[in-house]
Amino acid sequence: MKILFFRQYSTKVLSILVALIVFFSFPAFADELITVIAEGQAVLGEDTTPARARSLALNNARRSAIEKGTGVKIHGVSVVYNYQLISDLVSAFSKGLIVKEEVLIDDLKADGENIAYFIRIKAHIKPLKHKKPGDFRIVRAEVFRAGKASITNNPVFQNNDEIQIRVGVNTALFLNVFSVSQDGRITKLLPNKYFKHDKASADRDFIFPDDAQRQIGLKLKVHPPKNLSSAFETILIVATKEKVDLLSNSKQAENTITDLMYELSEFDQSLWTDKIIGYEIRR
Repeated sequence: MKILFFRQYSTKVLSILVALIVFFSFPAFADELITVIAEGQAVLGEDTTPARARSLALNNARRSAIEKGTGVKIHGVSVVYNYQLISDLVSAFSKGLIVKEEVLIDDLKADGENIAYFIRIKAHIKPLKHKKPGDFRIVRAEVFRAGKASITNNPVFQNNDEIQIRVGVNTALFLNVFSVSQDGRITKLLPNKYFKHDKASADRDFIFPDDAQRQIGLKLKVHPPKNLSSAFETILIVATKEKVDLLSNSKQAENTITDLMYELSEFDQSLWTDKIIGYEIRR
């Protein structure tokens, strides 16, 4: 997904891809750590550079490590990150945090007719105690074609469709909104350099981009990856009582869903809530 500015920003494309990898060492809890070996790989392609493939392979290895270390089954063995898999990841990372990792193998290898980046890691996972969730929640989250009133449970969009996101909450909350591609890459949609934190209120739906933002040229448009006729994407919404700008210090483009999960797992579970929306894009 891309955030596009037209009119005064007609030639500017915001691609707010963020990355923040946070690792902490907790010597006092060394006896609680669970050590696992996990692997991940990603195939190089026309739109996947070696650096990006390495990031995706590491993302998949961390996903596997968290699954092994927490005992939370993450649906499917595919690397297609749909809304169900991402929901499982959120659950898994609420139960365990990778506090240290060692890269054992970091190399390219043949995968049939393709070349894939392969990574094997030794991950040290600290179990997290379950905390009672807060009394605030996201009561509704929807993605829909811009300007259309109809909403479906399994949205399907066409290439270059403009979309909007609607969120309803039960009390005033701050929102961080992300788009996750089917290979696990993450794009931060809100807040961004043009639109900072706005509080969603319980008395009306929060819509992004709203009509005022669209009138000045802010557009959310969807596109499947090159050479694919269809793809799955996911909107991940994180709501907090206090203002929290997730993944705010990151500058690199090789960001993945596990980077966000690392940061979320540092927060007490009673301080945030989330909602996930999946949709398909077709050419």
